[in-house]
Amino acid sequence: MSVLPTNHSTRKIFCHYECGYSAKVNRARVIFAAFAVIGLAGCQYDPWAGKFLKRQPVEGDVVGWYAVDQASLHRTIKLPSGSRLTVDSSSHILLSADHTAEFLSVPEELDNGFSCSVTGRGTWSLGKNDSYFVIRVEISDEESNGRCRDTFTANYGEEINLYGESPPYRLHVTIGDPDSGDAVQFAR
Repeated sequence: MSVLPTNHSTRKIFCHYECGYSAKVNRARVIFAAFAVIGLAGCQYDPWAGKFLKRQPVEGDVVGWYAVDQASLHRTIKLPSGSRLTVDSSSHILLSADHTAEFLSVPEELDNGFSCSVTGRGTWSLGKNDSYFVIRVEISDEESNGRCRDTFTANYGEEINLYGESPPYRLHVTIGDPDSGDAVQFAR
């Protein structure tokens, strides 16, 4: 049994310590720190976003034939399913001046964590997502027996970021969660 001093202010300090006040304060600090760390981890950022185009491009500067770049062919992208995304070296995107578009084996991640590729024709337009300019495409997937075709109820629709500060821009196709940094780029 502890004997508390008779001095009132000293007794208050001992009482707080003995009554668990100090432990409660420390527990509150630990809980606050844990929530702060979790909150900051949830606010991640697409590592590519710093070079997404923020000023409206001239349409003629985005028209053209885009081939998958070499870095994308060698990049390892692991999907949530555990499989690795494969990118066909012949993958390309064609954006024509009349706003028609053509995709050949453009990779995409499905909701179930597996990948597919889109091949087909459709349309494109310039758009804006938040502060970034994007290419909005709607493609009728013509790939027979493809997973993408079986997944989409209508046409394949996607926003593709324009990457770079000046022409020639790259087309930046995000794979999965943007915060992961997984992407395939196409260059003119």
